[in-house]
Amino acid sequence: MAEKKQVELKGRQVLQAYQAEQAKLESMQRKMQALQTLMVETATAEQALNEIKKAGKNQKIMVALGAGVYVEAALESNKRVKTGLGDGVLMGSTVEKSLKDLAKRKEEIQKDIIGVQKEESAAVQNLRNIGTAIENVRRKETEAPKNQSVS
Repeated sequence: MAEKKQVELKGRQVLQAYQAEQAKLESMQRKMQALQTLMVETATAEQALNEIKKAGKNQKIMVALGAGVYVEAALESNKRVKTGLGDGVLMGSTVEKSLKDLAKRKEEIQKDIIGVQKEESAAVQNLRNIGTAIENVRRKETEAPKNQSVS
């Protein structure tokens, strides 16, 4: 079994460790927010593709352009879509393949969410431990003057 080492830190070092752990937790919370946003976007795309799959040719649909702006369009095909690869590059794909890709992406995002949740839990526990250490130091400091005045 591994031995636990006891490390003694000065007051300022403990405070710096606490602040560093707080910053780490805040960073993880931002990452979690981004992952949750990505999950919602992915689920929305999946839902839209399922609706397109059911739609007939030349059916009119509303297409979101962003910022609350929509355009009405006629569905030319419900079998093929374009997938963005980045930098404005689009690749043709079938609806079925795109749905499989989105399902896989959702699984990966979910794994990332679980990983970040574990990291967040560890950071929260570290903050509690450091907070307890800070309280113990404060308690000792307030008790020390009382003990000195008694003698």
